[in-house]
Amino acid sequence: MPGWPHPLGLARRLLAVSVLAPALLAPALHAPALLAPALLAPALHAPALLAPALLASEASVLGAPPPHDLHLAYGDLAIEGSLIAGRIRFFKDDLERALAPRDGNDTFRLEPGAEADALVMRYVRENLRIRVDGQELEASLVGSGEDELDLEPVWWVIVQYQAASPTTELEVRNTLLFDVYDDQRNVFKFVHFPEEKQRTFYFAEGEEEHIVRF
Repeated sequence: MPGWPHPLGLARRLLAVSVLAPALLAPALHAPALLAPALLAPALHAPALLAPALLASEASVLGAPPPHDLHLAYGDLAIEGSLIAGRIRFFKDDLERALAPRDGNDTFRLEPGAEADALVMRYVRENLRIRVDGQELEASLVGSGEDELDLEPVWWVIVQYQAASPTTELEVRNTLLFDVYDDQRNVFKFVHFPEEKQRTFYFAEGEEEHIVRF
């Protein structure tokens, strides 16, 4: 519908309030929508609370395992009117381990394409549930791809949810990868436009649900 926000455009606007340096943001903010998935990747490496670049530096100094061994997943979701859209990032082998039983193949590997997209979105719909005014919303896929985070392969998806009316409150249940690791932690940032109010939440076992209010 004319005048409604586009999910890729909303994701690009989300970068404008990112914690990252403006120099990193500049290419993505001026990119055409069709190029956005490739250019957005570097700018979404760092959530508001746990920046992987900082974790990597600390790990190398202390001799600790790389960030991958911390079992983290990250999300940045923007809300404008009745549209919710943004990017979710997984370490690729963690996601493959979660999807292998669903594919019936212990050696399952993610490869770009419709089959992988369908499998990943089924998993996301089961494990990232968003409700508005008591109504559960269904995630739809906008884009997907692969990049790297500190030399570790990362799989990302851009998703959108459409509510029936403009909202300032979400009920979120996030159990992504909890079926793989007991110590899985998911850090998600939510930004409400146009006022750019931000909320960041930490999801873990026993803390699977949060109410996001703006």
